[in-house]
Amino acid sequence: MVNPLPYSDFRSDTATAPTPEMFEAMMKSSLGDDVYYEDDSVKALEKYVATLCGHEAALYCSSGTMTNQLAHRVHLCNPPQSAMVDIRSHVFNYEAGGISFHSQAAVVPIMPANGHHLTVEDLEQRLVQDVDVHYAPTRVVSLENTLNGTIMPLEEIVRIRAFTNEHNVKLHLDGARLWHASIATGISMKEYCSHFDTISLCLSKGIGAPIGSILVGSEQVIKKARHFRLLFGGGWRQAGFLAEAALWCIKTNWPSMEKTHQQAKWLEQALEHVGCFITNPVDTNMIWIDTTDAGFVVEELMEELLLEGIKITGSGTAARLVLHYQISDKVIETFIGVLRKLTSTPRMKVLIDMTLVAMREECMSMDSPTSSLGRGSQREQNPRKKLELNTTASEPAQDPYPSPKSKVSFSPRKESFDKGESESEGKSEWNVRSLFRRSTKQRPRSWYESAEVLKIDDMNQGEQKDPSEPKHLDVRRTRSLDLLPEARSISVSSKEPTEDDGKKVKKASTFHKMTQSPSKAFRRASVRVQRWSTLLSKDRN
Repeated sequence: MVNPLPYSDFRSDTATAPTPEMFEAMMKSSLGDDVYYEDDSVKALEKYVATLCGHEAALYCSSGTMTNQLAHRVHLCNPPQSAMVDIRSHVFNYEAGGISFHSQAAVVPIMPANGHHLTVEDLEQRLVQDVDVHYAPTRVVSLENTLNGTIMPLEEIVRIRAFTNEHNVKLHLDGARLWHASIATGISMKEYCSHFDTISLCLSKGIGAPIGSILVGSEQVIKKARHFRLLFGGGWRQAGFLAEAALWCIKTNWPSMEKTHQQAKWLEQALEHVGCFITNPVDTNMIWIDTTDAGFVVEELMEELLLEGIKITGSGTAARLVLHYQISDKVIETFIGVLRKLTSTPRMKVLIDMTLVAMREECMSMDSPTSSLGRGSQREQNPRKKLELNTTASEPAQDPYPSPKSKVSFSPRKESFDKGESESEGKSEWNVRSLFRRSTKQRPRSWYESAEVLKIDDMNQGEQKDPSEPKHLDVRRTRSLDLLPEARSISVSSKEPTEDDGKKVKKASTFHKMTQSPSKAFRRASVRVQRWSTLLSKDRN
């Protein structure tokens, strides 16, 4: 199929454009008024799809969001009520909270235990029956097939249908890409749809129509949905030419999905070959990738592909590629050529890997029992919270996170967040910065060779210290080798450190923090990668 656009779009299968053949079909449409139910082309489309799916009637609408919301509004008519949905589903994430707004229903999102699709066991745990006035009883279960390009097994759909029948719960399907599941599995649309009370089918995703989705169900459901469609402002007049284009696309483009799936598998193999990780099974026309191991970010791939007239979407190391009938084999070959070009250029991947290893080891060291933090995920928090940790004098302050048996209390502090540690009579205090700073006495050696340097515990000028506090210098490890001799000379001196000495060692400590910070280390590595790549590109040219 010829692509009428000057570029190839992998961002979504809704990005297809009308073809000359489609315009010819549209020219033959009727010109009736669909609000009065007088347009023959719309009637023909609705009858064709209803018969294809084995249901009594259908309703042609402008979008999949509208058909999904109409179906839930018909089923959810008696608050208080709730609907169970997949937490990754379109109705939960991308329809602006429509179920709660339009249907006055609570939405119960569920993450499948198997990470792939909802099961009866997932639903049983969250089912709310109408026995306790404190809860909103479950009235609808909403499934999606395909979801992120993966196919839900028919066997599980049959089990869920039996479960919903047992508890008098309606079952809706967001089947925007059910066309793909039918082609990939060989299971007919009629077989899939026979297990649902309502089904929403998109006519622009994959099918390639300019606009529209269609809701399938019983005569009674569709009659009520037609009423709500007008209430939502979705009634349209001369919609016949759009319906004619949609019917032409079902008959012409739907069978071509098999080739699209083959292209997706082809591209998947090429992506894996260059080191990309495929994060979801490629069952149909969607490829989800992680480019971390490939040594490039999505923005680089996006830039190179755009030069070849190919558009994709994504950021960082994650991207979604969606294929459709207007993607040709030649475009796939061009895409693969760009991948080879990117991965054939030597990059600073070793340096990045070493940086990542260092970052992981630092996090692991913070998770170790000997670390003063106990958990590496708890980093420096919002400085506006100016809190301090107080314990009684009888309790030795050995760890910023005492055991649960210790008497611990948090209280607001008026001093600046950047002030150092202090001790007052009857209690030991640490400021927020010390809470999220590693222990200087138990700090593990880094993966690279480290050197010992000394640091003054408290470097804040003018702060009163307890006379009993030791005035010696604690050992700290750092890579500030150029400041090492001067710091050592200060440490071996028998004199109390002066203000000038404190500034010098503080400089060494600041340099230490710069070299030890994972985020800054990664930034420096990224700069080196970019500079090296630029030099290599100049040499290659």
